[in-house]
Amino acid sequence: MSAPRPLGFVATVVESARQTALRLRHHRVWTLVLLGAAVLYGIAWLVGYQVGRRTEADGVSAYCNLAWWLQATVVTPWLTLYLGVQALHGGLEDRTFQYLFLRPVSRVALLLGNWLAVGAVSAVVGAVGSCVLFAGMADNRDLWPDGPDWRYAGDFAAACAVAAFAYAAAAMAFSAYFRRPLVWAAFFVVGLQQVVANLPISAGLRSATITDPLRRFVLDRIEPNQRLARELWPAELNFDPETIGAPLQDLAWFVLVTLALGALVYARTEYDARARD
Repeated sequence: MSAPRPLGFVATVVESARQTALRLRHHRVWTLVLLGAAVLYGIAWLVGYQVGRRTEADGVSAYCNLAWWLQATVVTPWLTLYLGVQALHGGLEDRTFQYLFLRPVSRVALLLGNWLAVGAVSAVVGAVGSCVLFAGMADNRDLWPDGPDWRYAGDFAAACAVAAFAYAAAAMAFSAYFRRPLVWAAFFVVGLQQVVANLPISAGLRSATITDPLRRFVLDRIEPNQRLARELWPAELNFDPETIGAPLQDLAWFVLVTLALGALVYARTEYDARARD
């Protein structure tokens, strides 16, 4: 009886993504995610209620600020990085990587499958979170004299979905290289790059982050007035649509470079068991 043929590269990526998604489905973090959704709804309703008591109440501005500064730059990055580290680094902690690495499969394909699964799962959660925030804000009818415009929820859902794949790529790279990937990822990706993206420095340096092109992607979709643009982009005192550039291209380059570095390290490193992060 002949031995079964090993999976090809693409089939390995797909199978790795499928198995990673199954593992994530049973993760204990989802209880916290459900509680977090309820908290997001409550925060949005409360913020909308407070804003609605003002004479210059503006539901669009209130929602965009909350969706950007809370959902897009805090919740989605942290959740994606956590899931990404658990997906790839978890196998290095419990030694299951030894079984996988003895199989005739590509390590690069395994990493790409993890990235796809984490990015897809986080994209869905980020999109749902954006809609939950809007639902909480929309319950304050005084903010929407012409009725809630759900287009803005769709804009931020798309932004969170795009961000999820970028942060998932960063999680793969940090998990492949560092023994404490969540700590380093939090410092560099959530901390340092957020600071760089919000400083009045060169556009080229800011575009190397996730936050700056993601914000330009959001501004391009929502077409804000100058006041809202300044609230979302404090370093840009006078927003000019010409400064948007090609945000998706910048994010694509970030993902490609980060995945390439992570795959190179993952394919060449001889791992031993790592302490749990």
